[in-house]
Amino acid sequence: MARRTFTEVDVARILMQWHAGSSTREVARRSGVDPKTVRRYVAPAMAAGLAPGQPKLGEETWRTRVREWFPQVANPRLRQPTWYRIAPHHERIRRLVGQMPVSAIHRRLRDEVGLDTSVASLRRYVRANFDPAARRSRHTGARRR
Repeated sequence: MARRTFTEVDVARILMQWHAGSSTREVARRSGVDPKTVRRYVAPAMAAGLAPGQPKLGEETWRTRVREWFPQVANPRLRQPTWYRIAPHHERIRRLVGQMPVSAIHRRLRDEVGLDTSVASLRRYVRANFDPAARRSRHTGARRR
């Protein structure tokens, strides 16, 4: 099965189903994920003393706990391990975005300052940190045939 990125709401729903009394296998089947994934998300709840069948907690309570237990789910920037290498060049990237394609920015940063991330990582960084209007390339180079 392909890797899946979970949102805060996805994890909260998994926890709510488990807390309502469903087994990890049932929750996994309904959610379309592996039972090990469900167990990984349920483990902090069990460690906190929660168990299936206890008085119901609201979705907002679960979402708050998800933010505490799994900060990488709530903040996508924490899931990007290469962004800390790109961030020091933010201002330079800001000046170049829209002036040239991201692949050219990547090539320039790689050659001039030794940036060792992939083009895909730089594209994700640009998509997440810059306005879509500013990202549109004004580059009008000749196209190859």
